[in-house]
Amino acid sequence: MEIKFAPFNKTENIDQQRALFIDCFPETNGEVIQAKEHYDWKFHSFPGNIKSWEYASYIADDMVGYYAAIPYHYKIAEKEVSVGMVCDVMTSSKYRGKGIFTKMGAYSTTELTAQVPFTMGYPIRKEVIPGHIKIGWKIPFSLPLYMKFIRMNALLKSKKIGILIPLANVIICLYNIIFKEKSIKSYSFTLSSNIQEIADYETFTNEWSNSVQNSLIKDLPFAIWRYGAPERSYKFLSIKDLNEKMVAFVSFRKILKEGVPSYGILDYMVLPGFENCHGIINNVLVKSAKNEKVEAIMTMMSKKSALKYKLHKNGYFKSPFLFQLIIKNLTKEFSDEELFNEDNWHLMWVDSDDL
Repeated sequence: MEIKFAPFNKTENIDQQRALFIDCFPETNGEVIQAKEHYDWKFHSFPGNIKSWEYASYIADDMVGYYAAIPYHYKIAEKEVSVGMVCDVMTSSKYRGKGIFTKMGAYSTTELTAQVPFTMGYPIRKEVIPGHIKIGWKIPFSLPLYMKFIRMNALLKSKKIGILIPLANVIICLYNIIFKEKSIKSYSFTLSSNIQEIADYETFTNEWSNSVQNSLIKDLPFAIWRYGAPERSYKFLSIKDLNEKMVAFVSFRKILKEGVPSYGILDYMVLPGFENCHGIINNVLVKSAKNEKVEAIMTMMSKKSALKYKLHKNGYFKSPFLFQLIIKNLTKEFSDEELFNEDNWHLMWVDSDDL
């Protein structure tokens, strides 16, 4: 069985790539993420000269594997670099267990060595971890999924224990009353559905980036792209102090997880010195969720960030679901200490391709 590896040719093989995606991610059935429009947005519209790097593996004329990375821009220890954010790694279900996943990863990351100093990924499936580790990826730290329930109706109905809904909702209500920071009156907020309406966005993100050693460069072109996925809509919460200075920003969208209507928080940034605004952020999110009949709020971040952003104090708990940050240090331009230290990062879904 001869396996051939090559840069992916969209013109010739897009139909095979989309068929492979459907085969590998059946849970996306019926979603826009399966469409060519989503693929084009994701891999061919990134702001900048380089849109993505794509690689494929073939047995005869059959496409059996695909591996891609998007050139996210980061500030790493005061230096700006492109980083390979690896996503949509897949192997045909017909050929699993034959080492294709590992060989595809080795080939692709070798090709990427000439392009970026390191690659990053955020797998949640445990079965893919050994294949990554085998070719030199490492797991610096985990990124748990944190959840805050507002109502338990949909979850308990899905578990066929709807009889417990009244009691569960009372318990959740009491829990959220106990774990809730005060909403400070010295802050104001604005909710928007258009990132370009937030006049101070870039000024704020530049200041926030300077407070984090390793930070994604979230300038307006990136934000317009990131929140421009086909048939998806996002909300943006900005917080200002009495001097009209923007001190916090939260992006989120309505999702359906395990049958539960939820908010997924993609980004959550607060400037140092304004940590007492978490209360108003929580208050706005909960009120908006109730208005939209959303029953849970969830986000992905490290344990260190969750502590800093006071998730537990505002009613969130660490769920059993766990993402892993994986990094492959390709060129050693940056030390493992710079890349693997949890204290140096504030990673969330916005750093990935999820949501």
